[in-house]
Amino acid sequence: MMKEVNRILVAIDKSLMAREALKRAIAIAKANEAQLVVMHVIESSLIASPFVKSLDGEGIKKQLIVEINKLTSPENMEYIFFIEAGSAASAIALKVKSANIDLLIIGTHGKDDISSHYFGSTTLKLIQKTRIPVLIVKNEVKDVYKKILAPTNLSEYSKESILFSHTLFKEASLKYLHAYITVDEFQALTYRISKDQQGKFKKELLTEAHLALEKFVKDVGEGEMALVEYNASINEDLLSYIEKDETNLLVLGSKGVGNLNSFLFGSTASYLVQNAPTDVLVYVPVITKSKQDMKPIKEEVKPVKEEIKAGISPIQKDLDSRKEEIMDDLETLFEENLKYANWNIPEAPDQEVAEGLVAILTEKLNEINQKVKDGKYQEKRRGIFS
Repeated sequence: MMKEVNRILVAIDKSLMAREALKRAIAIAKANEAQLVVMHVIESSLIASPFVKSLDGEGIKKQLIVEINKLTSPENMEYIFFIEAGSAASAIALKVKSANIDLLIIGTHGKDDISSHYFGSTTLKLIQKTRIPVLIVKNEVKDVYKKILAPTNLSEYSKESILFSHTLFKEASLKYLHAYITVDEFQALTYRISKDQQGKFKKELLTEAHLALEKFVKDVGEGEMALVEYNASINEDLLSYIEKDETNLLVLGSKGVGNLNSFLFGSTASYLVQNAPTDVLVYVPVITKSKQDMKPIKEEVKPVKEEIKAGISPIQKDLDSRKEEIMDDLETLFEENLKYANWNIPEAPDQEVAEGLVAILTEKLNEINQKVKDGKYQEKRRGIFS
């Protein structure tokens, strides 16, 4: 059974693209009769900065509400608003879980922003952490989505992403794009394949790919079909097609946590999220509750500077808010290096490789610990503000 979208969360700041993300969230919530939740996160690093004398949570909330009302009032759209302090990725992920959010919407400042280390990593972490569909708004909102492009590897996850987009954007037409492997000139030379044989192989591969895509489309609904040949550069080949196609939205399917870094479709999804010029919907299949089972949520403004008065260190607050994120980063580093080792020495037992990696990481952590004891990082901190 395809999930319902009962509650939508849009994360905003004071940027122009956040405004566009809010516009898109309002339109989607209205079309699907969903509850709209708006959230703003004040980074903990800003709270702890010596340059910031005070932060008025209520004052920031009032300013944002004025801007939100300019867009929601004409649509008679009610909403619930949250403002919190902490790491953006961690705070949003926690709100998604606690408020039973079905769709997360975030805005970017274009390709340069989402490809940057900070925002790019935050976006990918949100997709991995939240385990729900995430809509990334990269462009000005001019109309509803009318043309959707769905690159597909013909998997069940891809199928669910397309069915979900059908449910969410009923007026849009879909085009299904499937990349299939072919025989290039280098392979022909390497394996001494004649021109005639190469032509036959290519024809067979094209026929197989067309039949497979045709069968897939019968299960997901009518739409235009397109095939792209690729050898080793599937990411670049797909991106080139997307850039030339007049589409409004790119729909990608993923297994969820960790899958955006998995081989082939996972890594391709990650690449397209960062580089595609269009808005992107990344669908992660989850089980959600019905409207009857949804718990009510209340508006709140968590204290900001008041926490410092209460004896909560801003440093500890920041680290606590990012604890899960930091640990996830470390585990991802470990698993990535384990994967590389498996490629380089496939005959090596996984357990032995894992033990070797743990020894390396432990040695490095001990080295960092000694630097902390020696006060090495105090100089670096002072250098930032000098």
